[in-house]
Amino acid sequence: MFCLVYTSIANIDFGTHEIHELLERARDFNKRNNITGCLLFYKDRFVQYLEGEETVVKELFERIKKDPRNREVSLLSESKIHNREFESWSMAFEHLKAENSNLQYLKLLVGTFFENPENSLSPNPTSIEFWNATKLLLETKYASKND
Repeated sequence: MFCLVYTSIANIDFGTHEIHELLERARDFNKRNNITGCLLFYKDRFVQYLEGEETVVKELFERIKKDPRNREVSLLSESKIHNREFESWSMAFEHLKAENSNLQYLKLLVGTFFENPENSLSPNPTSIEFWNATKLLLETKYASKND
């Protein structure tokens, strides 16, 4: 098992329609290729965590780097992992534009992540905690919507 984290800047204005289309295609591709992960969008920037078979994840990352919808694609980390972090998500997603008190902590984490990307250059306690907190907050958010 392998994981990769990157960040990029959006080249287009991602409104609800564009994000829905992007997620629909990504989730379909990821299901077919046994990839799981999480995509966060904050202040016109993406940060994405991908996990799966190493060759498949690296090939996907090469496609992402060439995608005209984003620029300044920067690899933050890549590593072998023992277990998936987002095993039940073909692509977890959060658009951190809307005000939502439950996600204020996640906004703070993402803002810090962009300000100090060197903290994520390799899997370390800081980056692992970032993704664990992200997963927990998203699971809590979506669980409460199903109640």
